[in-house]
Amino acid sequence: MNINCQCGAGQEHLAQFFANGETDFRLCGVCGCVFRERFPSPSELDQIYRQAYGNENIGAVNTNQESGDHATLNYARHLLREVLHPGDRLLDYGAGTGALLHELRKFGVRGDGLEFSENARSYCLAERGFALRSNLRDVPDGYFNVISMIEVIEHLTDLPGTLKEVHRVLAPGGQIFVTTPCRTGLRARLERGFWREAQKKFHLFLFDWRSINFHLQRAGFLDVRRKVFSPLQKPGWKFWVYSRITQSIGLSGTLCVLARK
Repeated sequence: MNINCQCGAGQEHLAQFFANGETDFRLCGVCGCVFRERFPSPSELDQIYRQAYGNENIGAVNTNQESGDHATLNYARHLLREVLHPGDRLLDYGAGTGALLHELRKFGVRGDGLEFSENARSYCLAERGFALRSNLRDVPDGYFNVISMIEVIEHLTDLPGTLKEVHRVLAPGGQIFVTTPCRTGLRARLERGFWREAQKKFHLFLFDWRSINFHLQRAGFLDVRRKVFSPLQKPGWKFWVYSRITQSIGLSGTLCVLARK
């Protein structure tokens, strides 16, 4: 089977990434991205997300897709403090059940969300009182001032196409805020092919700083920069100490990036 990276690199630039565990990941020598040799089919992905966003999982905050209440609150605070300006229009791409938008709307943020899961969109409308988009086809060029993609970019089946579409709807000078599991983090280095993020079948890409920088710049984004101290995702002083130490030495489990158009 002929395999190509979505950056366009051919088979000769690819190498197996993990010797054990999730052995179907390939490393691209051109862009530095690690990706699955075979993506789940559209029907397989649909089934994965239908199960993830079942009513029981949503009610138990156990979708395995969303960040959790503590992380959501910290992301909202970070966006309000560091990224958003008064009057900005926000798009949360991969909004899940709309938890982040729900939090930001409490502070008067004008925001839309995009979510491909019909179950998640239905829950947001029924329980949070606002609708989420299922696509960006009717969105004018440059409509949003800020776009957030929190733990989403690793799920994209069409990485370059999606980033170009996101770039299209971002206003000139606008900012994109991206987070994703970091494959050079401490746990990723120790667990390798058995790393929990690699074992999630809906994680199609594993990024490091080089690869995410490459793909964002290739889509047209400028001034791509890494946020060393990203928002904390779990409560408790032990996690705070662990997170700040791993972040300070470049071994954080989360890659947090900001770029502009």
